[in-house]
Amino acid sequence: MKIRRTIGLDIHRDRIYVTELSIWDNSYKQYEISTREKDLEAFLATLGKDDQVALEATRGSNYYVSRLAPLVAAVSVANPAKLQFFSKNAKNDRNDSYCLALLLALGMLPTVWTPGPEIQQDRDLLNYRCSLVQDQIRIKNRVRAQMAEHGIVWDGSDIQSACAQRFILKLKHRLSPTSREVLTNRLEQLEQIKQRLQRLEPVIEVRAARWPEVALLMTIRGINVLTAFTIMAVIGRIDRFATADSLANYAGLIPRQRSSAGKSRNGGITKAGSKKLRWALTEAVQSLCKMDGPFRNLCKRLERKNKGKGIAATACARKLLTAIWCMLTRGESFRYAESTLSEDKAQRRERRLKAAHPFVEEQKKRHDQVIQGQLALLQALSSRRALMPIPRQLEATFGRLITKATG
Repeated sequence: MKIRRTIGLDIHRDRIYVTELSIWDNSYKQYEISTREKDLEAFLATLGKDDQVALEATRGSNYYVSRLAPLVAAVSVANPAKLQFFSKNAKNDRNDSYCLALLLALGMLPTVWTPGPEIQQDRDLLNYRCSLVQDQIRIKNRVRAQMAEHGIVWDGSDIQSACAQRFILKLKHRLSPTSREVLTNRLEQLEQIKQRLQRLEPVIEVRAARWPEVALLMTIRGINVLTAFTIMAVIGRIDRFATADSLANYAGLIPRQRSSAGKSRNGGITKAGSKKLRWALTEAVQSLCKMDGPFRNLCKRLERKNKGKGIAATACARKLLTAIWCMLTRGESFRYAESTLSEDKAQRRERRLKAAHPFVEEQKKRHDQVIQGQLALLQALSSRRALMPIPRQLEATFGRLITKATG
């Protein structure tokens, strides 16, 4: 009978430190491999069906999980924030990988939930959109700063609006040639980012249509397709959370608590969860608090107690997240939904989705054509015995595309 091993992987950009531990015969082995495909394949070939593997949740960990999962009994992804309580000795690759293997063998490894490939694609899409928005805000701020250096102040809110563009055009003659060139380049960057965001909108519409929960969340005032899609992509499956408090803990919306000798003191929220989830809840709360109802009442009550707008908004976000947990668990619409508003949002969403499907299909065809062109080049080079053979991992995909193209 093969002895079951627990394997800890401390993964870096160009190398992986491996610890193979067997608590049954009190032995372990440690070594280092590179992340090159040839070395990684050689390591994967040594794994058995009875092995268990642990690695930290880091950038690229999902890729290694997808490679390891079909070959071993189980793959566990550790929570780095909680591992620090177990490894208090010198921190290095050897100790980190050994700690992972040992905690996995003892059943004490603090793990995190690993999303499936579809949810991961949703998160990657939202992360990319978020980076575009951050770039857009940064460039807008630089445009405002450049204008302020020349005594030009724009009082509007959107520097990309038609009114703002006319204002900038009138005042360009006051700038030096160099300043005009810099300003023109920044405005071109803003236009490029705007076009990229517009191309992402139909993709988000189609991806969000996979979630039936999005329609439920859109019955809440202030939640549109993007906000609902963000909430579901972050939460994943609602059955992961047994209570609304556990979901609030995941979002980082519970207060820090320090207690000792019977004395307890609460601080600010932990902020240990997803920033995107807290952003989505805050966006919805801003609209909810403008209408009469329990959220506006809670906000006003806290403001009268001099708690401040920030604390009031956070409390309302926690209350809204509790309502969302109940909605998703029971499959119910929002209790305070406005029927006219909900129907209007559903109709507009249906029209956008109808227009988005052809665009997304056309994008897929264009991507397939690009891949087919690259495949033809690789095959031509391979036929001439060039040093660029078709990668083994891509043979199945390329074969499917060839069949589609020739069929």
